[in-house]
Amino acid sequence: MDSKTAEIDTLIARKRRLRDRLAEKRTALITRAVTKGLDPDAPMKDSGIEWLGEIPAHWRASRVKFFAAVGNGSTPSRENADYWVGGDYPWLNSGVVNKGSATEADQFVTELALRECHLPIIDPPAILLGITGQGKTRGMATKLEIQATINQHLVFVKPDERVIDIDYLYAIFERAYLYLRSESDGGGSTKGAITCSQVENLCVPLPPVTEQREIALALQESQAKLHGVSRKIGKAIERLEEYRSALITNAVTGQIKVA
Repeated sequence: MDSKTAEIDTLIARKRRLRDRLAEKRTALITRAVTKGLDPDAPMKDSGIEWLGEIPAHWRASRVKFFAAVGNGSTPSRENADYWVGGDYPWLNSGVVNKGSATEADQFVTELALRECHLPIIDPPAILLGITGQGKTRGMATKLEIQATINQHLVFVKPDERVIDIDYLYAIFERAYLYLRSESDGGGSTKGAITCSQVENLCVPLPPVTEQREIALALQESQAKLHGVSRKIGKAIERLEEYRSALITNAVTGQIKVA
């Protein structure tokens, strides 16, 4: 029994390592695409920004505040029923960043809450960014695809679509994840929290909009393939874990011989 379960555990560990490598490859693809572009022969220049390094010579760099509105929300008092009962306006918390896109809400506020609690009304498309917490949520981003408002643990970034494509901007924030987390742990900000100011002043690479869209499309296609492979690996891990559990159960209940 020990030998068989050890064999299964080894297979599971190998598949988990493979899934981790796929995640690393995904991150590398994003990094390459949003900082170097799709043309490997493009002339490069120093961006002057530490976290970006070199970028194609025909690109420019800009702070987020020059092409997007940035802000965050609040949580209306739970003690005031007039803010919640009968509400039909979507209110999102930081859990939404664990999804690739925000398309629905499970909590709603009233018009009174919108008026009295300084809640922003955010029209899609926009990016939502988790800004607090010590877990992985801080720094994670999602695309907002419904009109909604948010709590104080999220920042919205509503871009000028004439300047930056929303899918490209989403990829930028995926690339900036570790940088923003590192910056938010520094002495210049509230420990463990990303500030609106840090998001506004984040410098990002800006190719021409047509090139941004080409980059975003290429990333979507490559990531779809990686996701498909990762999903198959996940299912294989589940089957192995189920087999291991069934093997142990059958052994301890006497349904199979172990000697």
